[in-house]
Amino acid sequence: MKRTRIIILGIISILLIPFISGAQDQFTDFLRTELRAQMDELKKQEFPPYYMNYRVVDEQFARVITSFGVLTAKESNRERTLVPQIRIGNPEFDNFKIKQMGSPISRFHGPSYAVLPIDDTNGDNATRQAIWNEVNNRYKFAIDAYQTARAETTINVAEEDKAPCFSQAPAEKYYEAPLPANRTAVDLDAWEKRLKEISAVFKKHPKILRGDASFRYTVKRIYVLDSEGTEVVQNLTYARIMVQGAAKADDGMELPLVLSYFAHSPESLPSNEQIMKDANLMADKLIALRDAPIVDPYTGPAILSGSASGVFFHEIFGHRIEGQRMKSDKDAQTFKKMIGEYVLPPHLQVFSDPTLKNYADQDMNGYYKYDDQGVKAERVDVVIDGKLNDFLMTRTPLDAHPRSNGHARADIGYDPVSRQSNLVVESSDPKTEEELRQLLIAEIKKQGKDRGYFFKSVTGGFTMTNRRGANAFNVTPLEVYEVYADGRPDKLVRGVDLIGTPLSMFSNIIYAGKAPEIFTGTCGAESGGIPVTATSPTILVQKVEMQRKAKASDLPPILEKP
Repeated sequence: MKRTRIIILGIISILLIPFISGAQDQFTDFLRTELRAQMDELKKQEFPPYYMNYRVVDEQFARVITSFGVLTAKESNRERTLVPQIRIGNPEFDNFKIKQMGSPISRFHGPSYAVLPIDDTNGDNATRQAIWNEVNNRYKFAIDAYQTARAETTINVAEEDKAPCFSQAPAEKYYEAPLPANRTAVDLDAWEKRLKEISAVFKKHPKILRGDASFRYTVKRIYVLDSEGTEVVQNLTYARIMVQGAAKADDGMELPLVLSYFAHSPESLPSNEQIMKDANLMADKLIALRDAPIVDPYTGPAILSGSASGVFFHEIFGHRIEGQRMKSDKDAQTFKKMIGEYVLPPHLQVFSDPTLKNYADQDMNGYYKYDDQGVKAERVDVVIDGKLNDFLMTRTPLDAHPRSNGHARADIGYDPVSRQSNLVVESSDPKTEEELRQLLIAEIKKQGKDRGYFFKSVTGGFTMTNRRGANAFNVTPLEVYEVYADGRPDKLVRGVDLIGTPLSMFSNIIYAGKAPEIFTGTCGAESGGIPVTATSPTILVQKVEMQRKAKASDLPPILEKP
């Protein structure tokens, strides 16, 4: 019999950690003083830094997880961390050149980040000691990286990109007051009750092997201070409910489905009535998937729902417009020399806007005002009327792209790199859902086929962007339907992956719908996991390629689920 482990951290179930405005001001003052003092001291060394910053993240979270109506985890925590960055040499050539050359050298020595005392706002010895230790480690690594980079440039072929290692940026001054207690308090007992009710929906289905409901509320207070005078302090909040179910077909294939709800505050999340309605529908689909036929490999026309195409654009397009990765000659640089050229149909526009807090009446997970280098966030019109216009930039410039547009992002412990935020796809010639369906059927007949496909939901995917392997992508569909040219009802199918190569796939997009759908998630890449949102209308693709999923090796459970 499976045993459920219940984790409850803390004696009380209310997460209530008030911030004290005066103390927080003192902490900013302390960071400024320490940064200046350490910069002055390091400038006296043999390898003086020309730039240095602190990035401090004060993060608190509350989390509840239930499964089949039973509590499995309930916890809250708070942690304050520091990641400094030190640049040796000059903006034309510094220690970060080693990353641009794609060297496998480690990011730093010692701990991945410094953990600072939470209640030490005046900078007592414990905080100073933690900062001192991490800055020492980073400085030693910076020297090693700088010397390695200088040595490698004498024996390697000159790099194609001639832009400097670091660009200028205006010194920013921005301060947000600490959030009041009513914005950071979460009643964990109330959320436990709600989530038990949601996950209990799956109890009536013996064939469903996973039926979870989880809630997480995260509050971040982020400080970015640098030696050029930037001082940015901002608050970010994230509330999310996820409902995850899974079944297993008789042939052993795993069949997962996911529901996700995001808002900037817990009060803005949907009601239990709405979520339970969605969960019941999801449970019915899981049972239907168990008996759905497996699809054979296929190439031909298909429709991707808005949420599915949002993931598609994030994975296949979005990572190829992140400017900093193109600095390395080892990157495929798919779009680097295509500014001004058509990369999508003329009716499509794509922009990335971290200042977008809401879109289509939904909160956006990739929202922020200043990036993790303290640069003011900007909307970037990446594609205008189908033509590539710009990239997502940090303070690492590219040829013809000399300045940051506020897209440097990083998880705790990482140095910031170019990352997506809120990626939005729009069409200037939108079609209705019925028009798209009729256009799909017409395209099926035109290609001499008897069926096409509708990808209703996907869970994510991956893509390769370096030159060492094929620049292909793989997106994982969860809910797929066959659409027949002769008018037969659509049929639910399973067991496929959506694959292909980027430029070929983009060239096959024909039309787009009107209503946008939003996919919210966490993107993992070079600088860790960051919150992102992708929104897109439904799209009609002239040709997709599908392959069978890898065959499962284990059969469904022999014993009935208790």
